[in-house]
Amino acid sequence: AHELRRKELNARWQGNYDLIYAQLIAYQARVYEYGAALEVFIRNPTQVPLTQAPNRRLVGWDLTGRTTLSAAQVSQPYIDRAIELYEKVIELHAGTPWSERATQELQRGFGMTVVPVYRAPPRNVPSGVPPVPIPKL
Repeated sequence: AHELRRKELNARWQGNYDLIYAQLIAYQARVYEYGAALEVFIRNPTQVPLTQAPNRRLVGWDLTGRTTLSAAQVSQPYIDRAIELYEKVIELHAGTPWSERATQELQRGFGMTVVPVYRAPPRNVPSGVPPVPIPKL
């Protein structure tokens, strides 16, 4: 695949290839971090209240990104390589959407953590009130 990248003359396709390649390496690290975050949570679950003011209820858990790593011994080599590749995308394709996405990926971090999800219950609609019609586009 690298051979085809070297032969490609279109800068758009080069940028696309470079970004996707960096993302593949980064997501290898994130897979380890995903598993490690779940393992940390299973071993020591976070204690949270079942409700939040004014009327929100705990409905589940979500994984979100963070900068702190849970499995650095495994994921760090992938992270180092991904950072190097993202920085190369930013350098080679400055001012393009690929450069912007590479910057966002770097800012996002590679670690993961489990966080509670709270939601308000659905609004009660009084009986006899017609539903709001779906607009025709």
